[in-house]
Amino acid sequence: MNSLRYYRNEVFCVSVSAVIKQRLSELNMTQTELAEAVGTTRQNFANKMARDNFSSRELCSIGEVLGIKLVFKDSTGKEYNIEY
Repeated sequence: MNSLRYYRNEVFCVSVSAVIKQRLSELNMTQTELAEAVGTTRQNFANKMARDNFSSRELCSIGEVLGIKLVFKDSTGKEYNIEY
């Protein structure tokens, strides 16, 4: 299931949980495996996914495991990489 929304082949509006699920699918990885890799329990991670509620620090850790980055982009297109 692809819950990402596209416009002209670019993702434009999507929840963090949807991105994580998409990337897990691409990597053939489970939420349990990701939870273990970032040092949390399966249940805690599942709760965060259900609420779509992660700190920026958690997102950076998840991104590191999934091979993606947390980036803010302003209206001019300038990108700000968030790292811890």
